[in-house]
This record gives sequence, C-alpha cells and structure tokens, in this order.
Amino acid sequence: MKRSNNGLRFLYTIMLVVSLIVIINVFLVTLGKVHIRSNTSLNDYVQSVSNVEEKIFASRGNIYDNEGTIVAQDVQTYDIICFLDEERLSSSDEVAYVDDPSFTSQALAPILEMDPSEIYNILISNKGLYQIELGAKGRNLSKEQKEAIEAIPGLHGVEFRNSYERYYPFGDTFCPQLVGFAQSDNTGKLIGKLGVEAYLNDELSGTDGYHSYQRDKHGYILPGMYDETVNAINGYDLYLTLDVSIQEALNTALTTTMEAKNASRAWGAVVEVKTGKILAWGQTPSFNPNEPRSDDVQVNYGSQLAYEPGSVMKAIIYSAAMDLGVYNGDTYFNSAPYCYTASTSRTYSGNQLGCIYNVSKLDWGEIPLDYGLIYSSNVATATLLSEYVGIDNYEQYLKKYHLYQTVNSDGIDEVSGYTNYGLSPVDDITATYGQGSSTTMLQLLQAYSAIFGNGEMVRPYFIDKIVDPNTDTLVYQGGRKVVSNPISQDTAKQMQDLLRRVVSEPDGTCRHYAAKTVEVMGKTGTSEIPLDGGYAEDQNIISCMLGFPYGDPEYMVYFAYVSPETVYYNYDIKPIPDLVDRIALLENLVISEDEDNNIKYIEKHEMPNLYSASISNGLAKLEELDMNVYTIGDGLHIIGQYPEEGKDIYTGQRVFLLSDGKRISVPDFTGWTRKEVINYWNLSRIPIVLDGYGVAYEQSIPQGTTVDSNTEIRISFKDINYQEKPAEEATENKVDAQNE
Repeated sequence: MKRSNNGLRFLYTIMLVVSLIVIINVFLVTLGKVHIRSNTSLNDYVQSVSNVEEKIFASRGNIYDNEGTIVAQDVQTYDIICFLDEERLSSSDEVAYVDDPSFTSQALAPILEMDPSEIYNILISNKGLYQIELGAKGRNLSKEQKEAIEAIPGLHGVEFRNSYERYYPFGDTFCPQLVGFAQSDNTGKLIGKLGVEAYLNDELSGTDGYHSYQRDKHGYILPGMYDETVNAINGYDLYLTLDVSIQEALNTALTTTMEAKNASRAWGAVVEVKTGKILAWGQTPSFNPNEPRSDDVQVNYGSQLAYEPGSVMKAIIYSAAMDLGVYNGDTYFNSAPYCYTASTSRTYSGNQLGCIYNVSKLDWGEIPLDYGLIYSSNVATATLLSEYVGIDNYEQYLKKYHLYQTVNSDGIDEVSGYTNYGLSPVDDITATYGQGSSTTMLQLLQAYSAIFGNGEMVRPYFIDKIVDPNTDTLVYQGGRKVVSNPISQDTAKQMQDLLRRVVSEPDGTCRHYAAKTVEVMGKTGTSEIPLDGGYAEDQNIISCMLGFPYGDPEYMVYFAYVSPETVYYNYDIKPIPDLVDRIALLENLVISEDEDNNIKYIEKHEMPNLYSASISNGLAKLEELDMNVYTIGDGLHIIGQYPEEGKDIYTGQRVFLLSDGKRISVPDFTGWTRKEVINYWNLSRIPIVLDGYGVAYEQSIPQGTTVDSNTEIRISFKDINYQEKPAEEATENKVDAQNE
C-alpha cells in the first residue's frame, strides 16, 4: 500500500515540474518575447503578426420547377483583391503588390468598365493597408474578365477571390415577380430582394462559415499558431409547383395577345383545380432578374393589381342562387333594362333611382335565367340579387368566397382590393357583375377553385417543398389547403354544366375560347378602369376564366389584358384557346376521334401495381384502360413502371414499363413532350440531352436502334404550331362587349 502511494506521489511531482516549465515558457514568450528552449527573440516576429478572419459564404440554395429544372442558381464569379503592402512578396520573391498604381488603373479600367481615375484614387487613398477591393464593379467578375486581367503583362498585386452571383437561366420568362431575384450586398453576400428569394432568404442563404488565422506582414500563415476553419452550411433547395413547359406556353399567349390586341399589359395564370398548385404565373411587360433595374416593372399584376373584374364575377351570384336552392335555370326573366328602387327592387314606374342595362343596351325580351349567364346579362344578376338571393345572403357568399381579402399564398406580395357592397343600391347591384368593387387575379383563382372543383375552395400555392441538400432531408412540404366551403358539390357540378354552355352555345359569350383538344367551361369579363372619379375612355380590362376538361376539371386558366379597343373584345383571342390546347397536350388531356369521327372522351383511372408481373399481362391490363404503353428492354417481367401505383392516369396517356431485359430499343420520340421524355429517361437510365421546349421533333439516334447506358441521345424540341382557325363571321348578337 505504501509502495503504491509513493508511486502516485512521484507521478504528481513529475507532472507539477512539467506544468511549471510550460507556464514559465509561456510567460517568457508573452512578456519577454523570448522562446526559452531556443533562446530566440520573438519580438519582431510577434509585432508583425495580424489576426485575420475571412468569411466563407454558404452557397445559396437552388430553385427548381416541378420537373427539377433549375430556374435559379449560384454561378461562380470572381472578386478582385489589390494588395498594397510593399513588403509582400510571392513565393518566388517576386513583386506581389501594386507597384504602379497608374499603370494598374489604366489596365483594369476598360475591363471593369470603370474610369481610370476612380481606380487610381482608390489605390492611392488606401495606401498603407495590406489589401483592398475595388467596390461593386470589382465584384462578381466573369471568367472571361478574370482571364483578360490575368493576361495583362507586368500587372502586379492583383489577385482574385472566388465569389458567386445569382443566375436565372430563363430570364424574364419564368415569372420573376414570384421567383424574385437576389443580389450581392456590400460584403459580397447574396441577399434576396424580391419574391420568394426575399420571402425565404434565410432558408436559401444557409449559414456562413469562416477561416480565422494569424499571418505575418508578408501574408504568410504562421506555423503552429492559431488557425481555425468553420465550414459553411449551404442553403436549402427550393422546389416550386411551377412547370417550365406550361410557363412557356403562358408567356407565348401573353406576348402574342399584346401584339394582336395593341395591349399595354397582360397577365395570367394556370392552376390545378383540385390542389391549388400554381403551374404558371406570368405578366408582360416583365423584367430580367439577371439585370434588374430600378425602373423595371416589378409589381406583381396577379396579386398587387386590384381591379374591377367584370362579368367573371357573375358566377358568384349564380352559384349563390343555386346553393340556396332558389334557382331554376328554366325560369324566365325580363331582360329589358332593370330600373331599381332604394331597396334594389325592380320597378317599371317612374319612381326609380336608376337603371341597369345589358352590354350595348341589348334586350332579348323574356329569356330563361340560364341564358342570363350564357349571354352575360347584367339584368339577370340584378334580378337574381333582388328576387332570389337577397342582399344579406349575397354578402355572406362574398365572404365565403373570401373576396376582397388577401389570400396569403406562400409570401406572395398582395393587396386586398375593396368593396362598396352595402353602401347603396347601385353598389349592391353592380357588385353582382364585377363593377364598383375590386379584386385580384389571385382572389379569383381561389374562388373559382370551388366552382370548378367540388365546392371546396383551395388556396393557390407555388412552393412545393424545401429540401436540405446537406442531409437530403425534407424541411417543408407544401400541399392542398381548403380555406372554405362556399358551395356544395352539387352546386359546383350545376355551375360547371352551365359554364360549359357559356362556351358551347352558339351565342355564348365565351364561345370563341373553345379549344380544339378538350371541352372547356368558362366565363368572360370586361370592365373599365377607374380614373379621376370616372372611367378611362380608351382603356378596358378584358379577361376570361376557363376550366377543363369538362366533366372532371383538372386545370383552370385566368387571362387578362388592358386594351384601348372599345367593342367585341372576346372575338380575336386565339392565343388563349391555343394555350388550353397546349396544356391539354402537355398534360395528356387530348380528346381524339375514332374512325367514324366520334369524339372519344378522356377517362381517368388509377395506375395498377405491375411490379413482377409479366410484360404480356401488364400490357393487357393497360390496353384495357386504353393507355399508350411503351416497354423498355426486351425482358419478360416488369421491374419498373411509370406512373407509380395509385397515380391518376388518363385515356391515351403514355405509360412506361421497364423490363428485366438489357436490350433497349429507341422509340420514336416525335410528338413527345419534355415531361414524357424525362419520365422515359428516369426509368430507362439512358443518357438523354434535351434541347429546347415544346414537343420533340428530332432525335440524334433513329427509332429501333439498340442502345445502353453509354449511349447519349439528343432530342430537340420546338413550339407547338396550330393551324389558323377560319375567320368567323360576326353575328347580330355580339353580346361579349364593353362592360358585360
């Protein structure tokens, strides 16, 4: 026991002696600047030491569309660093500082697009500093600029630091009002300035790291001294519900309409009826997020522009009457001018406050209430309000539809609009056909989701999910959100039947919006723009709300533009039905005809589970559902499928079955959409390069060629060109004109 204690005391003594030596050494180094073991003076060495902390910027998260196409990303750029310390030498003892400020200024100026005197003044005024930057024009240089500077002979002390710039590959065509843009601040950090880039700036930015160390006056890091690095954590990736192909189609419709209608601006959106997913959102004029300017049009017309929506609102009063159980479409009403009293009741005597007229003061005499909507009669909605629905009940339905209130969709900047409902009889009546009160496109899309859906009103949204790329974990998942149940499912179906007739009837105001590929429901709207207590004489808002396919609506399109035209707005509007045709084609909703020219309507089915089944059995099942089936490989059994089990599939849709065979024969990709090619690519794992947008028209490897994972196929796409429709003769009952 004693021997053990003596051993412990000996160890403690040794440890104490060592500790004292270390403390004395540190004391002498700190106060005397002398290293005790080598007897070396460290005074000059320590005096030259400087502490440096360099920020390591996290990479900003990428933004993708719903197919995984990048719509915003960081691209590497370069920042200029000018070293001014005259004692700084390179590793080969060559000059490594700016030794000739005049020459340096003259050499850099044309590449940086700066005045030589500006660069010279920066260099001279900061003399004595170890290093400096050259301001905003010295940041985010391209590779070409960097290489041009590096090629200047005799240039000393100019080096580069890696930096990043935000890049938007689709420029002004991918709804920059929603996506927004990010720019570098005075430290070089990318900061979101607009749209979702600003709304989710913290999530996209990540967490910056740093490199903290000590260096001498020559810039060398001292061996054995303080040197710590904390790595940056990159920002989250953001996936949108927006679809590049549908967005492109919407942009085409917008720009074509601007030219055809001499419009000053146009805006629109495409939304999934049942989920509220925004598939496209656009406006023109727009701006390029790669080069935003202070005078750019950055106002989001779809959510920040409140306007009188016109007759698109008539569906609200019609649905209210149906939902209350007081509507019979076969009931006749008098379509002559509606003169009203203080209680909005109709009067035929001289005791009146005013009168409501149909567009162009048309009078169809006694017509059924159904035709009131088909012809877009203002008198019909006035009649519904006073004789069937009632003032208080209609106000409740306006609230159920959440009109004149913000939607609060994924941080979209928006206004609420206003309503004059309840202020006077004329305000009450005009609110039934979209005048005197203002809404936004976003509010109308939300309201119509109930009408084109099953009575449930879903909030439009465009953020699908947020993913942490550092851990590949899901941070946020967007989804369907029901915000109200303004009408019943039966009412929604009844409204859909009537809105289909607004398109299909010979004199329906929406007849010119009929598409070639799918049955469409819809309602047009036309309104004036308030100005100085009255209305502008030469500016009108023309709009339409469309849903399709009739019978099981999947998509709705809203489209509006401002034009100086004064009559017959909804006649030459080919870009909009072409947009519907393109969406129907992209989303496999096209109606076909059989040999006897009978229309073949789309049917929806649920994709069965075909894993491990034989190819022959899988083909038989899908052919019963009238699918367009493609097998990948020459095997006998199914080891993969698209779509997956339980997903919705539609008549004529391309379905892919992956077999256990290794011989893959190239199909004819002609007419395929990008989405279909991407689905084939994902399942087959054959390298495919996609060039352009629209539908496939050319492929680098012919149909029938056997390929493998080492074979690259290049597929070119082009826009869908439709044949011009024959000009339609004007009819006497052109009812879709001003103030409908």
